[in-house]
Amino acid sequence: MPEREQHDDGSPSGAAGRPRAGAMLSGSHSGLDGQAPALVELVEETTRRLLEGEEVDLDRLAAEHPDWADLLRGLMPAMQGLADLRDGDGAVLPGDGPATDEDATFAGFRIVREVGRGGVGVVYEAEQVALRRRVALKILPQSSALDPRALRRFQLEAQVAGWLQHPRIVPVHDVGLVRGVPYYAMPLIEGGSLADLLAELRELEAMPGQPDGEPSAGRGPGGLLAGLLASRSSAEGGAGAAPSPGAPASPLRSPAYFRAVAELGMQAAEALGYAHDRGVIHRDIKPANLLIDRRGELWIADFGMADVQGEAGVTITGDLPGTLRYMSPEQALGKRALIDRRTDIYSLGVTLFEMLTLRPAVSGEDRQEILRRVAEEETPSPRRLNPAVPPDLVTIVARATAKDPSNRYETAWRLAEDLDRFLGGRPILARPVGPIARAWRWCRRKPALAGLAGSLAASVVVVLVAVTWSWREALRQRDLVVAAELEARGQAAKAAAINRFLIEGLLERAEPASNPAASRVTLSEALDRAARTVGTSFLDQPDVEAAIQLAIGRAYHGLGEYFKSEAHYRAAHNLLQGIYGPGPAERLEAASGLGHVLSHLGRWEEAERLLRPTLDDARRLLGRPHGTSLAAAENLAEVLRATGRLDEAEALYRDSLDDARLAPGLDPEIRFSARFNLGDVYLRQRRFAEAEALYRDLLEEQSREKGPEHPDTLTTRNNLGTTLEKLDRLEEAERIFRDCLGVDRRVLGDHHPDTATAMYNLGHVLRREGRLEEAEPLMRRSVAERRQSYGAEHPATLYITSGLAELLMARGEADEAVALLRPCLDAQARVLGRGHRDTMLTAGRLEALTQIRARLAPRDADHSGGMADR
Repeated sequence: MPEREQHDDGSPSGAAGRPRAGAMLSGSHSGLDGQAPALVELVEETTRRLLEGEEVDLDRLAAEHPDWADLLRGLMPAMQGLADLRDGDGAVLPGDGPATDEDATFAGFRIVREVGRGGVGVVYEAEQVALRRRVALKILPQSSALDPRALRRFQLEAQVAGWLQHPRIVPVHDVGLVRGVPYYAMPLIEGGSLADLLAELRELEAMPGQPDGEPSAGRGPGGLLAGLLASRSSAEGGAGAAPSPGAPASPLRSPAYFRAVAELGMQAAEALGYAHDRGVIHRDIKPANLLIDRRGELWIADFGMADVQGEAGVTITGDLPGTLRYMSPEQALGKRALIDRRTDIYSLGVTLFEMLTLRPAVSGEDRQEILRRVAEEETPSPRRLNPAVPPDLVTIVARATAKDPSNRYETAWRLAEDLDRFLGGRPILARPVGPIARAWRWCRRKPALAGLAGSLAASVVVVLVAVTWSWREALRQRDLVVAAELEARGQAAKAAAINRFLIEGLLERAEPASNPAASRVTLSEALDRAARTVGTSFLDQPDVEAAIQLAIGRAYHGLGEYFKSEAHYRAAHNLLQGIYGPGPAERLEAASGLGHVLSHLGRWEEAERLLRPTLDDARRLLGRPHGTSLAAAENLAEVLRATGRLDEAEALYRDSLDDARLAPGLDPEIRFSARFNLGDVYLRQRRFAEAEALYRDLLEEQSREKGPEHPDTLTTRNNLGTTLEKLDRLEEAERIFRDCLGVDRRVLGDHHPDTATAMYNLGHVLRREGRLEEAEPLMRRSVAERRQSYGAEHPATLYITSGLAELLMARGEADEAVALLRPCLDAQARVLGRGHRDTMLTAGRLEALTQIRARLAPRDADHSGGMADR
């Protein structure tokens, strides 16, 4: 059933909290991009003169160059800022003086030493003087301070790193702009990068005078490697320590090393999965951007090439984002439309390849050769270069580095899961690529050569085909008849078992003859009794149990009991994953339903991780117009809508409507649902007129085909009322909400989530009309029912709790309002984040209430004092 819209008190959240490239740092100058070389030379010369202490007459400079006068006046503050930083004021520009100058300070940071230089910016070890905290301070060097593209990339890197809050992503402590020079500070990761670890390993493996490149006696692993293996050894109780006299001489052949590589890969994949879920594609994953601290933990750094959903990447025509040897094939071919989360998966895969073999996955002497090999040549097996690599790791790397994105892991979470399975000694989900599949992929990449080879092969096999076809066709027809008979018998047996369970386990228990309390048994209670026995009734029939678990999950979902629904959908999903008999439709239906329930419970990241591959599989295996495919698309669109990605959600709903039109005879409910949810997107986008027209048309169709009191018809009426309230047509909205509430109570019962929504919406309209006494009991009851159905910390529960507190504020019940707002704010900050619109709305209400109480406190004190004096 579509989810009802409840009122909010402002504009929709949209993509709140998503980083906006270019909006963080002020003072950037884009005037030099694409300008005449003479102008660039003039700006550089003027900056040099200022840095040398020379006085520059701006008016004279502008008079000498009238065509560039305005531009020079705009650039002068930044150029002067560089000179001021050099001259003093307590701020010295790093890099201008000796690296050992311990008195050098910049923006409140004391510079210790230069750590390194990257594609954008120089990194220093520094001390944040005010907090006495060691940090890594990154600034733009003088040569880049006036380059607008470098500045934009620097902005993006700082902003994305500051927005992504994950334990394996380097965070941002401070960010700012000092007289035209941008900087940001981050934790100092003491250790090195995977590139440093690779260099250490190569040195250890290739020391001169040793056969086969093995290290000399007495020489153990270096600093990074020793720390990496030691940390794993201590975590595993001593297993996997650095090589001992009886262990393999080379760390590259040590099981402990392979486990360390897998664990680092899993940490990186989990961090990338988190970033991808928030619309950020790194696009430059490589060993140098993967840091390791002294505990052997991995950190992802340098988001300067990131692609942020809804933002243009920091590239121009002809640019290739990324580093050549670690680019995905779609990056190397310049296919920007194909660059998505699987691009990062490929880059991480070739990084793992290099960790396992000490050789880059792609070799080449020049740019064009490397790009050609990235685009055309399959990644070799790591075992060709290092036979000690475990087969499962080989399979994982092969899946991650597939040339075709559709053959890679669908998400970074899937890659992390397989690496975790390897570490736990469990079977991985990826399967080795056999010779037939490898040949087919080669044919897809080389159609011309494949066509020639196919023609030659066809001339050889045509005679064999003619001889064997009749025999094989006869066998096939016989097998089809046998399979159809077995399938029919199996389905009949399953149906009989399900019917028997439903009759004995569900319906008979509601009969007064077998249950004296049956007159008081509700559907929910009957379901509870049946659910308690389903797990033990079909121990030897997992397909039957899965079908019943799926049916019970649907029933609980319809009753709005989402916690119970999740348990049964998950049981069905787990059972069907382990069964080979049922077709993909049943398995995918269970996965789609489980994702839908998780969305209701506000677990959107988990829901999206499940629904994206489910939708891909359903469309591939069942076809786009199939009901399961359409349901999975709508469930995923609901997650996108709930997380503020409205444009994506709208596109997916429209795709579903187009696909549904290609399926004659399809249940019209799917088309109704897609249109309803599209109207909800209009509401959140404040396209109220379009939402009203859509809901009125849909309401007329549903009333005619389903009846005016069908729950789906009532849900559409509720959202029509919400639309009218947004348009300030309060009397019309009140009539609709009263009608909805009356029918909901009669049809669905007082405890259904839709009834609670109707209560809240009616109370909200009454509050807007100034009828606070009528509104309060409705909103109190709504909060209580939401807590029961969704849980106390569900975002919808927290939202209406905050709304109830605002009503209590208006009624003068300040103490109770504070008692509601404080835990509500804590929970929203924890569940949604402090930057979420709902969290900020509650914070604003609490702040306003605090100020009101502060103003009233002196009056209360005066009043109390006057009473005491009498």
